[in-house]
Amino acid sequence: MLTLTDMKDVERLPIKSAHKAFEAYHNWSRYMEELLARNIDQVRNNEIVEGMDVMGSLTRIAYEPELNLSNRSAKRISSDVVISDSHILGNAFVMILAGHETTANSILISLLELAINPGPQRQAQDEIQAVFGDDPPEKWNYDSSIDKLLGGMLGAILSEQLRLMPPSVTIPKTVLQDQDIIIDGRKVTFPAGTQLNLVAFGAHRNSRYWPTQPSTISNRPDDLDDFKPERWLIKQIVKDESPTESKIEPSEDNDLIREGAKKSHSKQFRPVPGSYFPFSEGARSCLGRRLAQVEIMAVLAVIFQRYSIELAVDEWASDEDVEAMSMEEKKSLYEIAQKKARQTIRTATSIITLRLHSSSVPFRLVTKGQERFIKSF
Repeated sequence: MLTLTDMKDVERLPIKSAHKAFEAYHNWSRYMEELLARNIDQVRNNEIVEGMDVMGSLTRIAYEPELNLSNRSAKRISSDVVISDSHILGNAFVMILAGHETTANSILISLLELAINPGPQRQAQDEIQAVFGDDPPEKWNYDSSIDKLLGGMLGAILSEQLRLMPPSVTIPKTVLQDQDIIIDGRKVTFPAGTQLNLVAFGAHRNSRYWPTQPSTISNRPDDLDDFKPERWLIKQIVKDESPTESKIEPSEDNDLIREGAKKSHSKQFRPVPGSYFPFSEGARSCLGRRLAQVEIMAVLAVIFQRYSIELAVDEWASDEDVEAMSMEEKKSLYEIAQKKARQTIRTATSIITLRLHSSSVPFRLVTKGQERFIKSF
């Protein structure tokens, strides 16, 4: 982890963005160091608070042994294991980046895609209304609600957003020992130490593994570049599953959606193993997957219980112009905004995570019932 001294070299660069980076790092360092100091004081004063606080857990591991505390954390730490303050701060930074940046990106892209696609937005609103009615979020119950949300359109929206825009374009892996795999009937051996990159962006669009139809948006022979959450929902026609239906199961890589689908009126499409891995796969898959899914579901449910999302059209018409338009004229105008928004989203690039780094899509939060455009779709 870089220290404040190391970052001084960045500050000396005659580049405005470098100065901003140094200022951000300096502010972050001060805040995190204050937070760490508070955690250390709590441990030393035996004010231990159990929970899911990563910094707190690491601080207890590092500082409880010095107090000769006879709890489980102290017992499992050998005398030669040392976690420095720098290690604690570094891990906290990684957790903040991985746990907040990626979730925020997924929420933003979901909102944009739903503004572009009013149909799935309305379906999600209907499901949210059926689950929660007009009850405020503080009265919502996780145990009785999460399965219904994840097994329905809202869960499908999340799965589709992650298919199109996974947090990371590629996922690095290392082969620990010689490993044989079969590719198209041919055995391929990866020697130990081989560095691999799983290309999620490509795998999620491989027509070999995904059911497709000709795109209704572009001239492509498949719709795998299109946001189509309904591809994840398989309606059950009969109660007793036929042999064909039994193959349509939720992905094993998606615990929450699998459980949700079991208790809903639909089943989630199950991608071929290895064709869908927005949270990576295997023993080193994302630790925060479950939390991220629930966070995104909660945010979307809170928003769409009372509001709708529409693309802003200020570039082409004023509010007064829109007010005077017929429904057909509004639809034509919105189609222009949809086309530009789709093009903008596809310009997303990856620096650390896949996101809109240099572009934006304007949209408006509209109280349900007061929509100007999406009623016409």
